[in-house]
Amino acid sequence: MMNVKFDIELKNKELEMLNAVVQAQQDERTLIAQNLHDEVGSILSMAHRNVRLTLSNLPNDSPLLEDLEFTSDVLDQSIEKIRSISQGMLPHFLLKFGLLKTLQRLMLQTEKTVGHPCSFTTNLASDIPMPKQQEIHVYYLVLELLNNLIKHGHPQHVDLTFMRNEDRLSVVLNHDGVAISQSDYEHLLNDGDGVGLLSVAHRITLISGEVFYQRNPEGGSIEFSMPYTNTIIEE
Repeated sequence: MMNVKFDIELKNKELEMLNAVVQAQQDERTLIAQNLHDEVGSILSMAHRNVRLTLSNLPNDSPLLEDLEFTSDVLDQSIEKIRSISQGMLPHFLLKFGLLKTLQRLMLQTEKTVGHPCSFTTNLASDIPMPKQQEIHVYYLVLELLNNLIKHGHPQHVDLTFMRNEDRLSVVLNHDGVAISQSDYEHLLNDGDGVGLLSVAHRITLISGEVFYQRNPEGGSIEFSMPYTNTIIEE
């Protein structure tokens, strides 16, 4: 009896430590995103405005015109890149519009990345009550799995399904890319050096979930599921 109690306490302590690590990562993401947007982004925007002002005052035959136009374009691209990185590190869209709209938007972005149609299907209502921390975990799990899939699997089509079945939520990514099996995943997790899979495993543990990889003749699927709770805890 004492051993069982000790094992439960040890598991709870491990979960607390994992949650602290993930929360620290989230806090760091927030700080970096804010600094990128508020400081670096502002400096580049000021430089961009100055270049455009200089361009507007130059005669059309100035030898500096082409170089300054190039500089202006580079600054503009840098500003957009920083904005994109900042939004990716801090899920503003998720916090403002909710999980379902965020996943739908993520699949539209995935569609542009792979260059082929992708889909998002769900049987959840847009106003389904879900703890914000659970929404964040689901979002980052999908984001991490998608990034890994696009980087290593090179799919042309990705379909995301997010379903509720009574007291469980399940997320399935079906794709036509290079797939791995469950045994491949476990081998890479235990013997590989990929940070992405470790992050996935940590979040799966925090949501008391399960993840399953399957390889098919023409692609594969990645599925994770977790208990659903509609108890909202104010943070």
